[in-house]
Amino acid sequence: MLTYEHAKAEQYDKFLELMRKHASNYLGHTLELMRMTWEEFAHLFMTVGQVYGIYEDHRLAGFYWIEERGNVLHLHALVLKEEFQGKGIGTRVLKMLEKKYKNDVKYIELGVHISNERARALYEGLGYEIVKTIDDLGFHIMKKHLSNEHGTL
Repeated sequence: MLTYEHAKAEQYDKFLELMRKHASNYLGHTLELMRMTWEEFAHLFMTVGQVYGIYEDHRLAGFYWIEERGNVLHLHALVLKEEFQGKGIGTRVLKMLEKKYKNDVKYIELGVHISNERARALYEGLGYEIVKTIDDLGFHIMKKHLSNEHGTL
């Protein structure tokens, strides 16, 4: 059973290190291109949007970081510890977010690094579509409509 809890102050460093490890092949370079230091990024992580711990049977599996931007829910990150990957947890988190926010926002939007083919395949399988590519950063921006009443992309 999955549960979600707001991140506690003492968890932020652990989550940041998990993100750094998970995105080690591109995060440093991306921050350089954005002219952002790791400290500035960490400040954003702790002050923009909301971070939730993901727990499977009371064991910390990872976290997600979201921000509501008007009629869009932006998923900044969905990161799972290695031992929890490939078990459908990412799918369950995304479906939970879609259900939770379907009456509050029109879209869920996220960025996925071009090198992260596994994540992109997961998102595409759940109906997310690439709407833009930021070539200099190496990211695809993907969106999913949460309701048929808003049309299609």
